[in-house]
Amino acid sequence: MLCAWIALTLSGAGCEARDPLERARQLQDEQHDFAGSLELMRGLVAERPDDPEVEYRYGGALIATGSESLGMWPLRQASESPEWLLPAGLALARTAIVLGSWDEAISVCTRILDAHPDRVDALLLRADAGVRSRRHLESALADAERVLELEPDNQQALVPKTAALLALGRADEAAAALDELEAAHRDDSLGLHGSPALCAAQATFRAEKGDPEAAEERFEDCLKRFPNEPLVVNEAVSFFDAHGRPDRSEEILRGALEAMPDNFEYRSALFSRLRATGRAEDAEALLRAATELAAPASATVGWSALALYEIETGRFDEAAASFERARALDPSGSPDIVFGYADALVVAGRYDDALRVADSMSVPVHRLLVQGRVALARGNPKKALEIFGQANEMWPNNAVARYYTAVAAEQVGNFARAVEDYRYSMRIDVNATDAYLRLARLQRASGREQAALTSLEMQPGKRPSEDEAGLLRLELLAKAGRPAPPALLQYYATSETLRGAAVAALARGFEQQTGPEKAVEFLLAQQDFDYTDPDHADALRALVDAYAAAGKPVEGRKRVEAALRAKPEAAAFYALRGRALALVGAPPAEVRAAYERSLELDAEQSLALAALARMEAEAGASETALALYQRAASADPHDRDSVRAAAVLMAQLGRREEAEASLAALLREHPYDAEAALALAELRMERGAGVEGTRELARRAATFGGGSAAEALLKRLDSEHSSSG
Repeated sequence: MLCAWIALTLSGAGCEARDPLERARQLQDEQHDFAGSLELMRGLVAERPDDPEVEYRYGGALIATGSESLGMWPLRQASESPEWLLPAGLALARTAIVLGSWDEAISVCTRILDAHPDRVDALLLRADAGVRSRRHLESALADAERVLELEPDNQQALVPKTAALLALGRADEAAAALDELEAAHRDDSLGLHGSPALCAAQATFRAEKGDPEAAEERFEDCLKRFPNEPLVVNEAVSFFDAHGRPDRSEEILRGALEAMPDNFEYRSALFSRLRATGRAEDAEALLRAATELAAPASATVGWSALALYEIETGRFDEAAASFERARALDPSGSPDIVFGYADALVVAGRYDDALRVADSMSVPVHRLLVQGRVALARGNPKKALEIFGQANEMWPNNAVARYYTAVAAEQVGNFARAVEDYRYSMRIDVNATDAYLRLARLQRASGREQAALTSLEMQPGKRPSEDEAGLLRLELLAKAGRPAPPALLQYYATSETLRGAAVAALARGFEQQTGPEKAVEFLLAQQDFDYTDPDHADALRALVDAYAAAGKPVEGRKRVEAALRAKPEAAAFYALRGRALALVGAPPAEVRAAYERSLELDAEQSLALAALARMEAEAGASETALALYQRAASADPHDRDSVRAAAVLMAQLGRREEAEASLAALLREHPYDAEAALALAELRMERGAGVEGTRELARRAATFGGGSAAEALLKRLDSEHSSSG
């Protein structure tokens, strides 16, 4: 009867709800048909972009249909609403744990617990994430014990409690907790017949008790019973890595990924392992394989991951194309992918295309971020700072917006604000950007090396630029006379491509601490280190330089000649031969011949290019020297010396505008480069540019170690400013 009345009055609308959101509620809450609700939710997101319930239900539909990564964004949006913080935040935390985003899970649970201090489900999720991250063990233990205070019979809390105690090395307490957990398991009060958590805890307990053979046997049994369970896989991988069996760890990850090819936690872990061991082609192939997965959502994530890798490796046009493929496949219309595409266009220098994409964005803060990025890239940091300020007002807890605000602040010379916003970004999500590394560099340039170490030591593990940050951390620790964490040393010791750079970083630190003799002593003490391996050329260069600084350049030359006898076709070693010959005062013709032979073998050998450039400049061949310096800077993005030297030559050749542009570009990336700031200030002063901008550069040079020349220039500019005032 009711249906008939509705049909008459609503012109045949039937019994279903006419409001699409009400219909979506029915599909999800009553029929549990999340797939059926997905199309409705896509339309609702476009119509009601600021409705937190729409975002919550859209995220839930994506996750329920296997698109966990894509579902994270709408859940984040929904959790910003106080009304939807609890349901959306809990769903977000669970998904973050599944995807291995432990810090995000901890962060959202903390927000929930700030509003609802005794929510047991949030405490359990935070404890679980804390244990899995292996960086928040004490707080995870506290959360588990708080649950047991609130609900003494809640046996689920025993799992993170036991795991935390084991990881903290509190074996006796862990044994008692494990006994209680096993008793609960036998009684089936956990409802976890064949519990993977219990199995992993038993294996880990044996390892912590000093019985690796029993632990290995138990882990292998767990892997047979639960081969695809993330907790078991992750704990087993950690165990085998810690016991010198990375090959077995890789086998475990490959097996798990083969069984679950859509699991990006396993794919990401294997990808990182392949990159760290110098197998870049295999790592990229792993990402490309993900682009061919059958599920459109999984292929979308695969193309997005490939695009991010291409950005990281400097293939910006390819990255933009990969993001285009991701957009075409994306079943969710994810704003994150649209934003990633626009960002790739920015780094590819396609600014107008990026702005056109920004105009079509449904998320206003994304639009502002792209517009601000374009302003930064076009050399207008003042405008960028204004735009990013608007983005921060709209979304104060956005780590990316805070990061770019800091970058813009650095470029205009507001370093106090840069420090504040870098820290803000890190507090929101230290894994979202390399804010921690940029802040550490800024602090180091300011002479605050302990502060730099503190920044570098904030939640290491999955952050961008982790390898580069680790090398800086090793150098600063050695300089401070502090031991490096065993896990950090182990990571670099097992990496063929990074081990030489790590040894060189430690040597630099020791030399700064106590002098070159200490560096030589350290380098010679590396008994298992092969200085004849071209992958370790960084370390051999450190040894050559340390010997020279200690007054023994001949010893450095001997080491280089030994390396060349072992590897006579290694371009890096010929470049080092040239350096060693120059240090012992050999005839310039011999030095030049070594460098030229290096470039015959590798035309992009940056050390040889820069050294030959210096020789040409000293001989008065400025044009030739300039071309070589430019090639050196292109071959090594970290070579600031060549950029500055090239700018000096440009100015001498009357190409002052190019020189200023080159130095300004260097300062955009390295705002604390005192030599570049001083050189640019002097060029500006000579042509009568605006005094205030020149004074800012002089102040910057003086602040970051420009010495007496910077102080004198600043004093002169201040005097001129006072006179004109």
